[in-house]
Order: sequence, then C-alpha cells, then structure tokens
Amino acid sequence: MLTPSLHRLSSLCLAIALLCNVACNKDDTIDAPLPPTIALDSETGIYTVKAGAELTVAPTVEHADGAEILWRLDGRIVCRTLVYTAVWEEVGDFYPVLTVRTEAGTVEEQIRVEVVERTPPVISLPVPPEGLQAVAGTELRLEPTYRYDEEPFRVEWLRDDAVVGTERSYVFRAERAGRYPLLVRATNADGTTCRELTIEVFDELPRAVAFPARSHRDPSTDRHTLVGRTLLLRPELRHFTHPRFAWSIDGRPTACTDPLLRFTPTAGGTYRIAVTVTEAETAASRTAEVVVHCSNKSERELLRPRTAGSSLRQQRVWEWTPAPGQFIGETGPQGGMTGNETTPEAADAWALRRLTAKLPVSLGGFGGYIVVGFDHSIPRGSTGYDFAIAGNAYTSNGGSSNEPGIVWVMQDTNGNGEPDDEWYELRGSETGKAETLQEYAVTYYRPAGPRMAVEWSDSEGQRGSIDYLPAFHDQESYYPAWIGAEAYTLRGTRLSAQNRLDPATGFWSNLAYAWGYADNTGSDRIAEGDEEGNGQETGFRIANAVYPDGTPVELQFIDFVKVQTGVNARSGHLGEISTEVCSFRDCAEQ
Repeated sequence: MLTPSLHRLSSLCLAIALLCNVACNKDDTIDAPLPPTIALDSETGIYTVKAGAELTVAPTVEHADGAEILWRLDGRIVCRTLVYTAVWEEVGDFYPVLTVRTEAGTVEEQIRVEVVERTPPVISLPVPPEGLQAVAGTELRLEPTYRYDEEPFRVEWLRDDAVVGTERSYVFRAERAGRYPLLVRATNADGTTCRELTIEVFDELPRAVAFPARSHRDPSTDRHTLVGRTLLLRPELRHFTHPRFAWSIDGRPTACTDPLLRFTPTAGGTYRIAVTVTEAETAASRTAEVVVHCSNKSERELLRPRTAGSSLRQQRVWEWTPAPGQFIGETGPQGGMTGNETTPEAADAWALRRLTAKLPVSLGGFGGYIVVGFDHSIPRGSTGYDFAIAGNAYTSNGGSSNEPGIVWVMQDTNGNGEPDDEWYELRGSETGKAETLQEYAVTYYRPAGPRMAVEWSDSEGQRGSIDYLPAFHDQESYYPAWIGAEAYTLRGTRLSAQNRLDPATGFWSNLAYAWGYADNTGSDRIAEGDEEGNGQETGFRIANAVYPDGTPVELQFIDFVKVQTGVNARSGHLGEISTEVCSFRDCAEQ
C-alpha cells in the first residue's frame, strides 16, 4: 500500500510522462533528421557523350542540408559539388559514384558514362577501276552518299581552292581535255571530312578491247580446248559505238568479221588469236590478243575414273568469291553463314568446312560464285541426273524462297587438275528468253564507312545498292574482307527476277523457276527439304551444257562445278536475293 507521499510522487511522474508523449508525437511527426536521397537527371542512370566533349550530370538531393558531397571515379575524388561537369577524352565505359553524407546517414549512387567516338561525316562515292572520266564540254554528275549527316550539316565542293558548290551533289563540266582535281568537304557538329577526286577529261573517251580474265582471282586470259572442240571467243569492249571486227590466227587474217569467233582447232598446240576493233565513225582502232592452248588428248585419256575409295561429295573449294550480301562477314553459330575470314585461302577453307557439314554458304548478290572439285571425274549418264546441288530453297502455302543459282561445268582439258579450262553453262528454263541477259556484269564498290550500303553499277548503265539491314545483322560490312580491291566486277548470266510482294499479307515471296537452277524448287528437285529449305536438293544433267551462243556442247564427263547467283534484285526488308549452296553430290549412274 502506497503512502500519501509516494502516491503524490507517482502521480507527478505519470503527468510528466503524458506531457512528454504529447510533445513528441504531436500531429504524428518526428523531429529527428531524415537521411539524404538522390534523384538522377537520367531515368536509366546512363549518360552518353562523345570523346572530347563536356558532360554535365546534375542530380537532385533532398535532406542534404550541410551535407558532404563527393564524386569518385576509380577511387579518386574528382568533384566536391553536386553538379559534376567533366570533359571525357577516352572512349569506353566509366562508372563515377556520387556520395552524399549527413549526420542522419550516407547514400551513394553509381552512374555509367558511355564515351563514344566522334562521328564526323562519311563520304561515299563509287569510283570505277578506270577512274572518273568525262568528255570535254559535257556534264558529269557526282552524287555521293553521306553518313552522319545530321544537322548542322553542310557540303562544299572546291575547285582550285574556290568553293564552286554547296549542294549534296555536284555537276562537273570542263571545256578542255586534262586532269582536274576536285574536293568535296562535308561538316557536321563532330568534325569535317574531305574526299579528294581527280576527273580525267578527254576529247573522246578512251576505247579499250580485252578478253575476260579467267576468274576474279586469276588474271590470265588464256583459254584451253581439245582438238576438234569449238571454242567461242568474244572480246569485251569499252566506249565503242559502231565497232567493226577483224580476226587473225597466228598473224593470218580470217574471214570472220563478227564480234564472236568460233575457233575449232584441227591440231594440238598453242594458237595466238587477235582481234582488231575499229570505230566506224573515226577509224580509231584497238587490238587484243588471247592465247589458246589445244590438247590433242582424247576425252577418254583425260577421264579420272571413280574408284572404290572415291567420295561422292565435293572434296575441295577452289574459289569462293561472293558478291557483297547480308550474310557476308556475319558471325554467329558455326561462324555465321559466310564467316569473317580475311584471306582467299581461309575463305575457301571455311566454305569447304561448311559444305562438308551440309551447312549453307552464301554467294551474296548477283554474280557471286563458288567453284568446287571432286576426287574423280563425274561421267555423263544416259538417264537420270549426273550430280546434285543442295540449297535451302522452299515453297509453302505461306510463301516461298527461291534464289536461283546459274550452274556451270568444266572439264579438265589440259589435265593439270585445276579449274583453268573452259566453263559451260547448263541450260535451264530461262535460257534463250528475251529477258535473260548473257554477259551481264556488275561492279561493286567498297563502302566508305562501317554499316553502309554497298553501291553497284552494271553493264546496262544502272546503279543501285545492297542495303545494310541493321535489324537482322550487325557485321561491319557486307563487302568480302578478303577482297582487297576498292571495287570488283562479276560477270555472268542474269535471270529476270520473280520476287513478289503480297499486298494482302505484306510478305515477300521469291517464286520458283521451272527447272535448271540451284537453290530453287523447280521440277528437277531430288529432295523437297523442310519448311526452312533444309535438305532441298536439285539434280543436274551434263547433257544440258551449252556454248555461249546456246548451242549444245558434247561433254562425256566433268571435273569442276561452279554456281553463281543469277538474279540482281532485292525483296524489300528481306534484302538482296542471294543463292545459298549446302553441298555438291555425284549421283551419276553407278
């Protein structure tokens, strides 16, 4: 029992406690200071800046009265104020840390600064192998393609250090023959890029006559045949309007005045055949010579018979020279569809590994080709198909993908085991049609910068490009890395395109050709393939070999096969039409 004095003391303590409780919790607030908080001025915490440029980061901080503020980078203090401004010189990713410290607590926030390369303009202007040429008194339009041309962007054209144009394109004209230097200068916020050009002006463009080289890699123009087998010779002309032809063999004139000479040797040996081409209007003439090697061996003597140890598959890739395309230089599973090799030898070896594994090898746009050989000759059969080529074509209710490749065959007539003899095209359903062009040529130009379209010009006077498709591929360039030239030309037979856009579905389809082409679901399919074309295979007959004029050539066997992309077209967002091959197989009669 409490005494009166203790009771009064207890009541007093209770009253004091109640007063204290009311004072500390009035309006449900707390008088104790709150720790600081940081709100960045970037939702992601990532800041991008170009090398050499200044970047300011200005976060917002609450409850930071009297706070100590530090920015650290790699453990070093780089700033003691909330707003952090710095010039970033080195390209890369950096991670500054902001620390805010008060008596109530400490908070930190890390940001990422991505320092990227400056991107001054890139100027791309295709220049043909012979250089820029014009005729005195005529106009030459120069139309470069620019990259990184975001505003502020300007272009200047200079002749003799004087600005003569400020448009993106320029029309050049000179009244007298000579060499004229020209400079195009493009500027954006990141810098200036200049491209020096030289235009050679003639009173009339220089004419040229030449026989085509054996292949892209082999500059030889020598030809090979057998006694009694006709060889067709046609020179390539440049800048002739009304040419006249005069042929000679070993210095002796012939009666032929046509652009095509049919030469049938009657004895073995070496022959020197020359053609002189004269411009009818001016009498200016040019002469070219080709050496023809004729073997007096019979086909039977040259045949390499199949043995018990022979393989039915290709044993060597002799040359893989694709045109630029979206699968060229691509990396990915098994090295992508075309690998990223940097030498011709490495490219050939990579292609052989792919074919051995029955995986696709892309030939790129028009004219791209691959040459394969077997460890034996493939004989011509009396029935059925002699050899087969696998691709990845398909036809289904949902659409179709046919990217036809022209097939060529060669017999080793000189017996050296190399594909340096005569190519004969295999006839297909489009052979001889008016819309099928023979001796068509496309020149491809190396892009001036990464991830740019590859521009081209053709023998019909047309220009175009193989567009870069960033949604599907991320390699630096579609131009083959193992081709060192700034431009290269591919020649062959061009088929009329059969690609279509379905207006109802918005899907592109590459329709099939009737027969005679690789990577195509024609009537000559040996195997259908699945919905993605895997396993699709087409059969071919040696009996369909023809001369350049379309007449048949009798071959009892072949040793080499070439496939070449036969269409120059693109299917919208799917990109260029490019033949793919997966393997080659001897299926002649056993």
